[in-house]
Amino acid sequence: MIGTSDRVSLPIGIDKNGQRYREVVIDEMTGIDEENLASPKARNNASKAVTLLLRRCIQEIPGVLPRKNNPMSLCDESIIRDMFVADRDFLMLCIRALSSKPEISMNIFCNSCASSQEVEVSLETLDVYEWDDSPAELSIEMPKGFHDQLDGQYKNKMVWGFPRGKDQEKVAQLPPHQAGSGVIVATLKSVENMDHMPTIEDVRRLPLRDRQVIAETITDNHVGVANEAKVSCPSCSAENTVEVDFTGFFSLDTHKTQKRVNAGTSGRKLRKRL
Repeated sequence: MIGTSDRVSLPIGIDKNGQRYREVVIDEMTGIDEENLASPKARNNASKAVTLLLRRCIQEIPGVLPRKNNPMSLCDESIIRDMFVADRDFLMLCIRALSSKPEISMNIFCNSCASSQEVEVSLETLDVYEWDDSPAELSIEMPKGFHDQLDGQYKNKMVWGFPRGKDQEKVAQLPPHQAGSGVIVATLKSVENMDHMPTIEDVRRLPLRDRQVIAETITDNHVGVANEAKVSCPSCSAENTVEVDFTGFFSLDTHKTQKRVNAGTSGRKLRKRL
């Protein structure tokens, strides 16, 4: 769960020497961290800004990273870039809760009374889903699949791995309209009976129904912090499920965003709430 402790457990964890390490010791943000995040360089590349903050605020990863002698020093960048995005996002929220109050303010539109209201969402109430100790990847079977020009056949069984920080940085460099294809190809691990790895152009040529199956499988197997919370409308007390936008959440200023109330959650048998 997300709380105000400086010792947390990652949803997926770090693989090293055949073991998975989940425990991380973090530090709260300082004025220097806030200034770094406000710099133009950091604001122009959100994934690199996350890497920078985690390099400073992570103090220890038992079994992977020894305790820092100087809490203001930066840990090895390669460790942070190789962490799963789900773990990085989770740590950012934990640091936010530790550094300030564990609530964020946002504006919602209530479908019951059709009013716009400001509510507070507690980070501590958000579900956090953990992956088990199996490889952090998904087996996906598409209706049609990739066309293999070498044998003229369609290959429809693929293995997709959960993205890491370095993958996130690569996708961020793509034009916005190619981000969906970039996410698919960035961590595509294999395609059954295909001798070469598909390119982003191959992914772009997939039928829409194939892409939809991929997207739904990834969504249904979401790991990490759920971006939905239940809130009560201040006007009519109706309970709504609201989508929480974490963009800018690491700023200590009150985060306000306009999101429309929606409903629905997804689940997976290999996940469990932390």
